[in-house]
Amino acid sequence: MSFQYKYCKYKNKYLKLRGTGVQIGGGDIERGVQLYDISMVSKFLSPLDDTNLFTTIKIPFNCDGKIIHIIKIIFNDAKKELNYNENTPVLFALGGMSHKSFVGTSTVILSKLNLLKTKFKEIYLIEYSDFGEMQNEACSRRNILKNDNKTHNKIYEPELDMNNIIAKYLNNIINNLDIKNVHLLGKCNGAWVVSLLLTINEQCKALYLAVPGIAFDVQNLKSIKNDRLKIINFVFGWVRQDSFKFHWGRKSNQEKLIYDKTIRDIQYNKKIKLKYKSKMYTYDSELQENDKNYHEIFPTMIDDIVNSIQ
Repeated sequence: MSFQYKYCKYKNKYLKLRGTGVQIGGGDIERGVQLYDISMVSKFLSPLDDTNLFTTIKIPFNCDGKIIHIIKIIFNDAKKELNYNENTPVLFALGGMSHKSFVGTSTVILSKLNLLKTKFKEIYLIEYSDFGEMQNEACSRRNILKNDNKTHNKIYEPELDMNNIIAKYLNNIINNLDIKNVHLLGKCNGAWVVSLLLTINEQCKALYLAVPGIAFDVQNLKSIKNDRLKIINFVFGWVRQDSFKFHWGRKSNQEKLIYDKTIRDIQYNKKIKLKYKSKMYTYDSELQENDKNYHEIFPTMIDDIVNSIQ
């Protein structure tokens, strides 16, 4: 069974369970049962889970009135088979801010569990759409600043401040759960959040960014000490057909060159070599660019993440 077929199979299964066939971007319209409903996840995993291979646990965290929902997936069958221990990594994954984006990210990850379990002992899927109102406020302030101030740094400070707040909540959650050797995966705005989280939690050992939506790309990596930066595993990915346009003017499929240059500059200025891989993924070459349908983790990026782990 091809990865593309498996991905579509489980996305279609989710849409059927939700009772809607309308698809937007990486997810679907905002109605029906939410994926962070644990019974929904259990149904979504079957028949993958017909031999009790996975355990799913829902963990809600109240963050000053806003709820961050976490779905924890434990691989029951692999603990002994694959010699899991306290140093075996866990995957901590964020989509964008909306529930739709969370669904798209989760769909890709859930379709790859049999592969992921070869390197990760647990998966944490993070849903943080409760911060949507805060995002709307930050974007409104950004638009005001854009009219009054042409300085790039000032324009995007409201969103940076918001994502710093979310990163600090997630830092507290990781510490509360006592998770070690955390590999961070972020898509779109989730990429911005996890890049900030990486700088404040030293249990985070890897950064995987898919179609990242970061106004400052990964300039913040400069603040990490050399000894730590050298051992972090970096895998970044974009999709050639993804023409989603960010507010700073570039399309998503134009961002790779910017990130590659930043990484080169960091290596040159710090005189270190980073464990960095980046790739522009491509669907069928005959497919045209689209600003909605392809702004998602490319399924085989998960393969490249797994293969990058020593």
